[in-house]
Amino acid sequence: MSKIIVENLSYKYKKTEALRKVTFEVTDGLIGVLGANGAGKSTLMKLIATLLKVKDGDISIDGTSYKKGLDKIRGQLGYLPQDFVVYESLTGRQLLDVLATIKTNYNKAEKISHLEEIIKNFDMQDYIDRKIKEYSGGMKQKLGFAQAIIGDPKVIIMDEPTVGLDPEQRNIIRDLFPVMSRGRIVFVTTHIVEDIENYCNYLLVLNKGSLIFKGSKDNFIKEVKGYLWEELLNINDIKVLKNKLK
Repeated sequence: MSKIIVENLSYKYKKTEALRKVTFEVTDGLIGVLGANGAGKSTLMKLIATLLKVKDGDISIDGTSYKKGLDKIRGQLGYLPQDFVVYESLTGRQLLDVLATIKTNYNKAEKISHLEEIIKNFDMQDYIDRKIKEYSGGMKQKLGFAQAIIGDPKVIIMDEPTVGLDPEQRNIIRDLFPVMSRGRIVFVTTHIVEDIENYCNYLLVLNKGSLIFKGSKDNFIKEVKGYLWEELLNINDIKVLKNKLK
C-alpha cells in the first residue's frame, strides 16, 4: 500500500496565491478533489504530477520527498491532463507503444504483454488499431486512461477527466475508476460531484486555495447537511426565476 503526504503546501503565481498551506495524507483508492473553478485543484494536481516545482511545503510518496528524489518520484506517477493532446495520425496501439518505450524499461515481450493487458482492461480491442483521429471523445479519453496506467504507477492524477463528454460517455468513463484505483492512489479533480460519488474513498475539498474538508464521503455529507438543497422546477418556473434575477 502506497502513501502520499502533502505538508503545508503553498503556491503562488506571481502575486496570486493559488494554494495556502494544504496538508493531508492518503493511501490507495480513489481520491476525489472537489472545488469550483479557480479553487486550486489544477495547481495541486500539477504539483503532485511534478509539472510545477514544490517550493513552499513538501510532498512525499512512501517517504521519498519531492525536494530530494524527483527522478524516482516521476517513475511512480501517471498523469491525465484536462486537455489530453495526442498525435492523431498514430493508431492507439502505436501511441501506447511509444509511451511504454519512454516510460518503462520493459523488453519487447514484456511491453507487448503489458499493453495487451491494459487494452483488454479498458475494453479497447475493437478500435485500438484505428487512427486516433477516428476516435470519439469517449474513445480518446479511454486512451488517456490507458496511457496514464502504463508502467503500473503508484499514483495517478486525472484532471477533470469527464469534461466535454456527453452523459453516456461520462458514465462509461466513470465505470473505469475502479480499474484505475485498484492497488494505487488515484486523484480525480472535478466540479461534477456525480463523477466520484459512487466510487471515491476519500474527499478533498478546496476553496480559494485552502483545503476546507478532508475525509470520507459520508462525513462530508454529514457536514454539509442543512447547507445544501435540491429543488426541482419545471421549465416555466425556471423562466420566471430567470426574469426575477435579472
